Amino acid sequence: MFNIMDQVGRLRRDITAEELATLPEAEKEIVPRYIAAALDAEEASDLVREKERALRQCYGNEDEIIRASQGADKPSHIDALKAVIAANRHKLGAAG
Repeated sequence: MFNIMDQVGRLRRDITAEELATLPEAEKEIVPRYIAAALDAEEASDLVREKERALRQCYGNEDEIIRASQGADKPSHIDALKAVIAANRHKLGAAG
């Protein structure tokens, strides 16, 4: 039986036209749309994971700034927030 998923549950990338041709007529129209939607979902999930990694890095930057500020002359609360915002913008990019 034809399966569009691989052993780990991700969409197969090696589906051939011959395999699609073996599907029942009703599925021949649906399966390509499902494959396109599944690929879009995988891409979105990958983007979310990438942004989550960047966010965790921003948290690390914030911690470093806080530790650094504790050993130096105490900046004002506003200056500390500005430094955190600047570090996060730099890591995520201005539009991030």
